[in-house]
Amino acid sequence: MRTRVVAAILAVGVVAFVGIFVWTVVWTLEPQATGAQGDAPTAETSEQLSDGRLDVQVYALGDRNVRLEIQFMPDADAIELAVQRPEVNFAMVDMHMDGIDSPLELVEAGVWRANLKLPMAGRWVVNVGFGDEFMEIEFDAK
Repeated sequence: MRTRVVAAILAVGVVAFVGIFVWTVVWTLEPQATGAQGDAPTAETSEQLSDGRLDVQVYALGDRNVRLEIQFMPDADAIELAVQRPEVNFAMVDMHMDGIDSPLELVEAGVWRANLKLPMAGRWVVNVGFGDEFMEIEFDAK
């Protein structure tokens, strides 16, 4: 009888420990790179290129901080573009200055993210693409 009580107490303790561990892991998971952090994108666009579809989302986070999220879904016959890094360039609209290249972080296959602080607030345009095919998206950085 006493062994059963001790075994039951140990079983409840193990279940509680595992439950707390699983709850902590699930609660602290970082959201995916798809903008699931609760923010709505400031600007977004999707365009069909010759080798696949390119989706771009821009998040103006305030204080000139910007997060750029890129997803490229290549067509079945465009295998080489699936691993190629897109070219990204930020420039101010109606300003004659050199653009800002953005360091991209590979999140997973075909998904990139960039976090940067722009030098000044205002209307910006970001060009994203591969080779000769680019798409533009404008947004306000505050």
